[in-house]
Amino acid sequence: MNSFNIYLSLLSVVLLTACSFFMADANGSEDSRSAEQEPYDIARKTETKDIEEYQVSVEYPQTRNDQIDQSIIDYVNQSKDAFKKESYESKMDSDTDQKHALDMKYDVLHEDERVFVVKFTETIDMGDEQQERFTVLNFDKSSGKRLDLKHIFTEDDEYMKKLTQLANDRVDGSFERIAANESFSNLALTGDQVEVYLTQTEQQEVKSEAAKIKIPKAELKDLMRPRYAEIHRSWVE
Repeated sequence: MNSFNIYLSLLSVVLLTACSFFMADANGSEDSRSAEQEPYDIARKTETKDIEEYQVSVEYPQTRNDQIDQSIIDYVNQSKDAFKKESYESKMDSDTDQKHALDMKYDVLHEDERVFVVKFTETIDMGDEQQERFTVLNFDKSSGKRLDLKHIFTEDDEYMKKLTQLANDRVDGSFERIAANESFSNLALTGDQVEVYLTQTEQQEVKSEAAKIKIPKAELKDLMRPRYAEIHRSWVE
């Protein structure tokens, strides 16, 4: 075999090897995307602690996304620590031995190819009063990152004005004052709309009969990042 034929043979081997690696990489990426798009098989985790000073009962979800799971665990731990501190300070101020209690539950509001959204509700019993708090957590499934408003909307500050305007159109009162206090932090990405969850105090202030305000994504599309403005069917029944 002359040198030219040897050269052609070697070139063919190199090209075939490169194509094989490219196809394997492409298939691997495709498999990764397919896996990302599958619904999470959610495991319900529970924790209970009952001692003389207080009682804690907690439920939270765990997915197959390690970063999302760790963020959820961090949130749960922070909530428990805040309750223990509040319970201790309350006992010091009132000089009472009455047991306090924290009950935390969750609801998966939405899941699709892109996002996973969970709402935590905390019921806190301090003896003489009972409080209910909630927190909505939006996650990007591909990165595992928890999404704040700045991740969902463009960097332009106009989105807050638009959110306030659209929310005002759906209540009898006004969002102007509570919007300044980040009332939209409990906003959930759900399919073709965003949902703004309101505390009982916020409901009274804006004169809303509903505990959440629904705003179609179509009315916010120009202010949302394209990834989150897209409409996807929810996998949550």
